[in-house]
Amino acid sequence: IYDVKNKKDWEIKLPEAYEYIPRIKWTKEDDELVIFSMNRLQNELKLWEVEIEDEGLEVEKLYQETAEAYLEIHNNLRFLNDGSFVWTSEKDGYNHIYHFDNDGELKRQITSGAWDVTEFYGVDEDAKMLYYQAAEESPLRRAVYRISLKGDKKQKLSANNGWNDAEFSEGFKYFINTYSSATVPSQQTLHNSSGKLVRE
Repeated sequence: IYDVKNKKDWEIKLPEAYEYIPRIKWTKEDDELVIFSMNRLQNELKLWEVEIEDEGLEVEKLYQETAEAYLEIHNNLRFLNDGSFVWTSEKDGYNHIYHFDNDGELKRQITSGAWDVTEFYGVDEDAKMLYYQAAEESPLRRAVYRISLKGDKKQKLSANNGWNDAEFSEGFKYFINTYSSATVPSQQTLHNSSGKLVRE
């Protein structure tokens, strides 16, 4: 880490052995980042929180996850303003969204069921809603959903059965839905955050 203002740098030394560092991500705080570390078999993942202090660096283990065979690395880590974070994991057998507090303790599993969250679009903290794509209806389909941080108020935002993918505006007020099926070529539609059609 290099401090541009004070022209000082620090070398981060993780307290446990590792083989890979697949991701590095800043939290919402200017002086905190999280380092992903994995073993050689890539079935053990640790998230290390690094805080920059006047006397040096403080490194603490934030979260750890293991699997029998392999852990998929993704970019679905989202930190919230209160220091908690949202994370996707296959630890119950399907890929779902989880909410952890700022100490890495599980607050709740937000989505659940015998289906996978296939894309995680992000969190609207003002509305306390999360947006994601899932294969809930069928492995051959994708639909766009939103759900509250408490795990309730789930709503399907995409109207057509087939393959739906969303690109959200900053602030999650609008999204462009790209839809296609075996009989329908690709279509783009603009919707508001509740799924209402704005424009084809």
